[in-house]
Amino acid sequence: MAEQKPEMMKRTIGLFEAVAMITGLVVGASIFVLVPSMAGMTGPSVYLAYAAAAIPAIFVVLYEIQLTGTLPVTGANFVTVTRVLNPFWGAIISFAAVLAILASNILVAVGFSQYVIAFIQSFNPAFSLHPWILPIAIVAFFALINLLGVKIASWIQMVLFLAFIAGMIIFGIVGTANMNPANLVPLFPNGAMMFMVVTVLACFSWAGLVALADIGGEVKNPRRNLPLALIIAFVIVLALYTWQPFALVASMGWQEAAKAGAPAIMLDAAKLMPGWGIWIIFIAAMGAILTTINALTMSAARDLVAWARDGMMPRGVAHLHKKFKTPDVAILVVLIIEILGILVSATIDKYALAAVLALMLIQIVSAYCILRIPNRLPELYKKSIFKFNGFWRWFTFLGTAITSGFILLMGFFLDTMDKDGNPTQIPWTVLVFIGVLIAGVIYYFARNAYLKSKGEDLKANLQKVADATLAEAEERLSIS
Repeated sequence: MAEQKPEMMKRTIGLFEAVAMITGLVVGASIFVLVPSMAGMTGPSVYLAYAAAAIPAIFVVLYEIQLTGTLPVTGANFVTVTRVLNPFWGAIISFAAVLAILASNILVAVGFSQYVIAFIQSFNPAFSLHPWILPIAIVAFFALINLLGVKIASWIQMVLFLAFIAGMIIFGIVGTANMNPANLVPLFPNGAMMFMVVTVLACFSWAGLVALADIGGEVKNPRRNLPLALIIAFVIVLALYTWQPFALVASMGWQEAAKAGAPAIMLDAAKLMPGWGIWIIFIAAMGAILTTINALTMSAARDLVAWARDGMMPRGVAHLHKKFKTPDVAILVVLIIEILGILVSATIDKYALAAVLALMLIQIVSAYCILRIPNRLPELYKKSIFKFNGFWRWFTFLGTAITSGFILLMGFFLDTMDKDGNPTQIPWTVLVFIGVLIAGVIYYFARNAYLKSKGEDLKANLQKVADATLAEAEERLSIS
């Protein structure tokens, strides 16, 4: 059922804001909260694990360059899979994407709470707070920010981006200057297997790369700015992800860092710097964490808008606020799901694993779609500034399939491991992940049957480009 007057979001995000958005999407709580515990698992080689985790991310950047250059629209990942592959797989990938985004956002919100409480306890050891209060408060706050408009959200993103970049650089310099070479040997004290396990977990830290495509409908000159933003942000993130873990284990030692837990970087800064050092790292951590929550809230809501435009959800979910032109209903739905996820109270590593499993599946299917884009969307592909030939499209797909497939299998194995590294546990995270995919299949067929009873064909909707999406892809895209 075509929309007679498609509602379109405003293109207000420029190149710098897009770089801040994608960097904020990628760099979040994990680089502060997860690094100490992962250092305890693999030793001084934790910084190498973060670098190794960038290998699958390279292939993600390659296929996202093609995707964003061809289809710079709201919910581009969902739109591409449904149109290029088929509606069924689009539904499956959509549920996996929502699981990845929401699990990531919940993890970051929980990490935010842990960091704030640890910071306050450094001044007042008796301080305590219920673990639900701060995570719920922060996701609600950024839901409100996103409701007020993407321009406000992007300006907040830039300020927080500059704060955490400055803080991480300062810590990297100070930590490296105070390194003790003895802290870096042996490099793999717990063996190669634990290094691979940590590399799998570190892949979560790159999860935000796929989310930038979903806000393509709000980026100025997106066929140029989205691919450039991905490349610039990747270089920035790789440098930060290698440098900060190195500075921590080189100056503090991996065993001491693991013992200190989530606030290890903050405690190391307090030891190495004057009294204001702890404030530098606290502000940097808050900047990294809050940019992720802000950007993931934006991305998740845009996915739901894409669903609703096609009839996968009630079309009211795609409603835009009359004044702010933001997806108010979709933002509310995202907020409700996030609050429910916080109430589950899983551990941070379980949220991370759930996000990794979903992300790897998304990457494999999406990279396959890139092979078919020139044939399935030829008119839109012609407008892409960055075009890959057949060799590079196959290289991107095979590289993604091999690296992401390996990490997916490792994730299944990791979920069975106990604290001693033995495969004795029931893989609850994997079972939940599979359950979400099954729920997606059931929902797809149930929604299709319901719409057919109303005289509408969901499959047909998902095989054509919705009017609002087509308007975003075909409109004159200003460079200003």
